[in-house]
Amino acid sequence: MKITHLLTTLFLFAALSLSAQKEETLFNSSDIRISGIWASIDHNYSFFEEEYAYGRGFSIGIEVSRSIYIGYARNSFRQEPVTGPDNRRLDLYYDGLQLAYAPNSTRLLHPRFGLFAGGGKATVEGIDDDPVYVLKPSAGVELNATQWFRVGLEAGYRFVTYDDIPEYSSSDFSSPFVNIALRFGLSWGN
Repeated sequence: MKITHLLTTLFLFAALSLSAQKEETLFNSSDIRISGIWASIDHNYSFFEEEYAYGRGFSIGIEVSRSIYIGYARNSFRQEPVTGPDNRRLDLYYDGLQLAYAPNSTRLLHPRFGLFAGGGKATVEGIDDDPVYVLKPSAGVELNATQWFRVGLEAGYRFVTYDDIPEYSSSDFSSPFVNIALRFGLSWGN
């Protein structure tokens, strides 16, 4: 009789503890949710063959769980021509997937880690366009100026690979960069 009561009690405790646990899944979790939408205007400063280069770009995307950003980005060297050997104008355009992680994004100043991956084209004046693949890891800080405006300062390295442009190598287009981002949007939830 004592064994029956003991087993019944243990069974009830086990059943209650199992029913109190909620199964967590990747796509059914209440912690993973769209928490905002953001767009940014980017000012990119880098080098090309020891010369200063300025580029502009933009991105637009969604914020997930207040810390993850998934979006589309486009960048180009447009305003100031980048001139290579033989004084030929060089243009670099690329677009693709922009990912970022900003832990503690509700704090006034917080870190931000980014990764861009995409394709585009490099154009040398008088020579055909060449397709390129671009990978840009970055790290920086972001300031929450207002609820709808953030300023980001990031640094990283732009890796560019391509098939064949005469007189140039991938290392000519690959370089460290600094990016100033003006982000506009809105976050909601906790």
